[in-house]
Amino acid sequence: MQAPSSGTLPRPSLLGPLSNPTYRGIWIATLFSNFGVWIQSVAAAWAMTSIAPTVDFVAWVQAATSLPPLFFTILGGVLADRVDQRLVFLVAQSIVLAVALTLSGLQFFGLITPWLLLALTFALDSGSALRYPAYQTTIGEILPREMIPSALVLSSIGWNIARATGPALGGIIIAVWGVSAAFAINALLNTYIIFVLVRWRRRAKIVKPKRTGSIAAEVRGGFAYVASAPAIRAAMFRCFVFTLFASALWSLLPLVAKNLVGGGPSTYGVMLGALGVGALVGAGVIGWMRHTLGLRRLFAIATACFCLATAVLAFATSLWAIVPLLALGGLGWMVAMSTFNVVVQMASHETFKGRAISVYYVALFGGLALGSWIWGHVAEQIDVRAGLGAAACGLAASLLLYRRPSRMDLHFAVPADAD
Repeated sequence: MQAPSSGTLPRPSLLGPLSNPTYRGIWIATLFSNFGVWIQSVAAAWAMTSIAPTVDFVAWVQAATSLPPLFFTILGGVLADRVDQRLVFLVAQSIVLAVALTLSGLQFFGLITPWLLLALTFALDSGSALRYPAYQTTIGEILPREMIPSALVLSSIGWNIARATGPALGGIIIAVWGVSAAFAINALLNTYIIFVLVRWRRRAKIVKPKRTGSIAAEVRGGFAYVASAPAIRAAMFRCFVFTLFASALWSLLPLVAKNLVGGGPSTYGVMLGALGVGALVGAGVIGWMRHTLGLRRLFAIATACFCLATAVLAFATSLWAIVPLLALGGLGWMVAMSTFNVVVQMASHETFKGRAISVYYVALFGGLALGSWIWGHVAEQIDVRAGLGAAACGLAASLLLYRRPSRMDLHFAVPADAD
């Protein structure tokens, strides 16, 4: 079957995948789990502020959260290709649940230490990283191919809803019941997805191709496959470049709220809310944009939106001047990131899908982690405005990637079962 050459995607209803009971259950359960992610993040950071011997430990909590995706998504991708992805999903989710309960108990009895908190945070997010490829490949099993783009957008919507409101919810839980309760609620929010996966009754038994090589060999095979697939390779490179510069806005936004705008936690919450609202608007128009503009123009416009938001942060001092542009940036973020994900899913051969998705996550989180370090260093050595301004220039320069069509734009919709 030949790939379409128009750079467009099938255009089912955005809410169409929710008509599938299995997908609907997993989507709702994953939304709960996403809230748990942000409640856990706030609780771990807050707990560390009261037990850390030095300020560095507080920053290391973020490192303990960011590093697992770089190390464990590749393993998760190999496992999703080798064995039943539902089993991988359940094991990874069980790790998250067990570690969250352990954190809650240790915190409740006053036994938590800085190094123990860092180790358990790393372990919990390692479980989360293992489940990413399994979750993505599970969507491909549950839904028909034409619904996958909408399902991935819905996944992004769930993540952005949790990201916009989860930290504030975590702060309220900590203020009312304490850090131990926040860890326990994270565990509770991760139980429903286990229930949904156990109850899932497949229409047919899944048979994975027989594997004879080692995990290391299959990791190498995954990277070799991505290197040989022009559409996937182009998507990952563009994703890495985008997140490398876009990470400046996410990592420096708290400093903008505190130092440039002169606000407090509520100001930071308003800024995150604006990004979340923009992302939701982006979810509503992304189908129209893809089919009207095509991939190349869509990515260029999404990058330009985020570039403008980043540039405004570097120079504006009024919160109400910043909020509309942050909403525009949220729209650009949603459109770009969900479409990168769609490209990788739709262009991956079924045999390599888990590993292709895992390499995509490495590109995504690698760009975010490296960019956060770079722009944080620039902000420390010069100032916050310099970091944001340099990142905005980088985003503007990255528009050169979209001057002409690439193999990604023309052939991204290769069927997953194509030769």
